[in-house]
Amino acid sequence: MSTFTQNSTAKDSVGNRSHDGFIIKLAIVASMSGLLFGYDTGVVSGAIVFMRMDMNLSPFQLEVVVSSTILAAAISSAWGHHLLDHWGRKKTLMIASTIFVIGSIIMGGAYGPYHKGFTLLVIGRIIVGFAIGLASEAGPLYISECAPPPLRGKLTTLFNIAVVGGQVFAAVLCGCLSYLPSSYNWRIMLAFGAVPAFLQLLGFLSLPLSPTWLVLKNRHEEAEAVLRQIRDTPVILSADKDGDQPAVDPVHDEIQDIIDDYELSKQHQHVSLWRLWTAYPGVRRAMVLGCSLWAVSGRQRRDVSQLAGINTIMYYGATIIRKAGLDGDRSFDVWITVPLYLMQLIGIVICFSIIDRWGRRATLLISMCCVFIGQLTVGIGFSTDNGVVTVAGMFFYLFSFGVGLSTMPYTMNAEIFPIEYRGVCVAQSTAVFWGTNFIVSLTFLTLSRSMGNDGVFYLYASIVFVSGIYFYFTVPETSGLSLHEVKAYFEATVGSESEAVGSHLERPDHLELGTTQYGTEDVPSPEEPSLPQIT
Repeated sequence: MSTFTQNSTAKDSVGNRSHDGFIIKLAIVASMSGLLFGYDTGVVSGAIVFMRMDMNLSPFQLEVVVSSTILAAAISSAWGHHLLDHWGRKKTLMIASTIFVIGSIIMGGAYGPYHKGFTLLVIGRIIVGFAIGLASEAGPLYISECAPPPLRGKLTTLFNIAVVGGQVFAAVLCGCLSYLPSSYNWRIMLAFGAVPAFLQLLGFLSLPLSPTWLVLKNRHEEAEAVLRQIRDTPVILSADKDGDQPAVDPVHDEIQDIIDDYELSKQHQHVSLWRLWTAYPGVRRAMVLGCSLWAVSGRQRRDVSQLAGINTIMYYGATIIRKAGLDGDRSFDVWITVPLYLMQLIGIVICFSIIDRWGRRATLLISMCCVFIGQLTVGIGFSTDNGVVTVAGMFFYLFSFGVGLSTMPYTMNAEIFPIEYRGVCVAQSTAVFWGTNFIVSLTFLTLSRSMGNDGVFYLYASIVFVSGIYFYFTVPETSGLSLHEVKAYFEATVGSESEAVGSHLERPDHLELGTTQYGTEDVPSPEEPSLPQIT
């Protein structure tokens, strides 16, 4: 016989639709942090076309406008774990939205004696950067901790879809505003970012706190209530009718796993970052992987793409198009970025549909192979002065990047760290992302002048190639696993390194695609089979 629940009758279709709407709302509102990040990335690419002439800015000043936001994001993400752990994921995101509104308004009112308000513009860019740094780590973390295991990959990918969606929206808006006088059109572009930030702030007012964070604060009953609301799982009141089998309550078991992990590690809660790197092999393995993903992307939270050059195209897309031989007026420079962003968005939508079916590892490696080909093609196009080849390579590169590289840093950094150190580890990897982003964006124009356009993209291609080899041997398959099981992945030890290579890379035998404690009745506990091991 089936167990008796608090509601003895099955939920009707209206109830199911209501719950689906709640999950969609939670994911969309949290993902708007990505939209803000993407909007800022896209809008500055269009705005600099007009502010360059209106404010009479030098190339170095343009690099300052772009990189000041990135540097501020690196700083805020480095100490953002204090907010994440003290105030929680939800409140951190609300604080970030408020800061973004303030920064956007300041940029929109950037007038002054020095280069027509350059100083105030940079101040606004720095404030927005602080908001982006907080939101870029808190958003995926909040989604990951609230999402059901079978949907975690897709819902985290939704954050990245929002990032690129924000870029597409910014490019279209900049294109529409490009026909206004350049004395104020770029100010409207930058100020408009306050609108989605304010909408996100309002949306969070009706969303719950992260259940994982509630456990960290010893608010266990609240955590269980929130998780039941998210999972749409009622309280189990009794065991099997015959009394032969204990009641199966997946929500209670999930909360208990989180509590057990936290209680077991309480004695190590105040370990220094240095100790985490030197004395905790499992945490160190996870941090090396998380930081590497972000370093090689770097762009929007652009893993292998940071050093792979994604931000280069995002921030300086119009400039690269001009160097490829395609020219037009300033409105052309803005509109040409729309198809660039759309190519990446198409790739991410494909990633959304395959990430939980193909797995993180396969999706990442296939994406990197294609990104490598795209980078080489762009370099060859510049070497041969063939604008068609250059642009075609850029489009293929952006599409390939969207298929895997753009999403995997978000997804894996939100799930590979143990609960007690998740805030500081995510903050550290995010800081690495923004740090490499800052270096790339600050040096691209100078680097392209010294190495040539083709040399820069050959450099990026070589970085992707080396990174692909490294990830082949280090990235495990985590799709379908609960966060509790992912932790066990990295804590496992092996007798020899040779045994480890490859043994930890595949999905565990006991977890088939789509099989979770919420999807089937026959799910073994994490203790029954031995989990894959990592060295």
